[in-house]
Amino acid sequence: MPENDQIRDGRHAHLANKNRSEKIMIQYEYEVALSFAGEDRGFSEALAEGLKNSGVKVFYDNYYAEELWGQDLSTKLRDVYHGSSQFCIMIISEQYVQKMWPSHERQQAIERMIKQQGKTYILPVRLDGYNGEVPGMSGMIGYLGVKSSEHQAVVDAFLRKIGRQPGQQRPSTPAYAGPKPYIPKLEKSHTDKEKNDFLKSSFTEIVNLIDGYAEATKQEHPQFDYEAERITTRKALFTLYDNEKQITQFKIWIGGIIGGNSISFLNGQNIDVDSDNSMNESLTLEEREGLMMLKPMGMASFGSRGDKPLTPKEAADYLWGIAVKHL
Repeated sequence: MPENDQIRDGRHAHLANKNRSEKIMIQYEYEVALSFAGEDRGFSEALAEGLKNSGVKVFYDNYYAEELWGQDLSTKLRDVYHGSSQFCIMIISEQYVQKMWPSHERQQAIERMIKQQGKTYILPVRLDGYNGEVPGMSGMIGYLGVKSSEHQAVVDAFLRKIGRQPGQQRPSTPAYAGPKPYIPKLEKSHTDKEKNDFLKSSFTEIVNLIDGYAEATKQEHPQFDYEAERITTRKALFTLYDNEKQITQFKIWIGGIIGGNSISFLNGQNIDVDSDNSMNESLTLEEREGLMMLKPMGMASFGSRGDKPLTPKEAADYLWGIAVKHL
């Protein structure tokens, strides 16, 4: 074989081996990890559920609560956001750029992005029109801008990003069918700060979810409209309209006449925003099996939930049901 042909064939073999190597897919533990602030948990949980229901392996902290229990979170979260996720959906809001843990997650994700030399990793989602700077991240990265009620738009966009059609589910691997051991939930004593943080994040999640429910109702029924006013970080007022006629108002706030460890609810025609001396329902913080939840008193005529404690999502459903019962 002539020398030039040998060189050319050697180059071809080298390129073929290189192409085969590049085709070897890195096996990630998660297809995507969600990074968000606790105040945006309502949107984040809806997004996580939408991704999971579409067959996406997603890291969302509540899905791995038992696994995270007792671990050094700084080390575990570095592994999640720096190495074991194919993409990171970063849910950006005013709270996100201020909080400690989102900053830790963002730092790991940015380090990973730099390591990949510009290969797509961070998928920013700017929530409810937030357009502030994100520390450490270039403002030139393309992002999605959505409202708190538009989580499905992010799900669909991500599916298209990874080459799958929205609504197309990946075949699931049969689960192990052996007996599942009973592992008791052990009691955990929460600090006052943890309780206060839980109430604040629950309040924000409830208000965001109800805002989303009202927006979805508006899209379904053109005669319906609403206003949502965030009076303070601890109080919100909603006004509902039918053909521009006010139907009802309702107020949600942290605290109340039975104590500070609660979220109160009042609905009626003309709500006094400043006076918090009356309410229709109260959700009291309760610790059960090591978890913090919200227990309704059952004061509202919509019906008592008995002694069943609620998650913030269930609490939002419950209060929205009370607010719209006359519609």
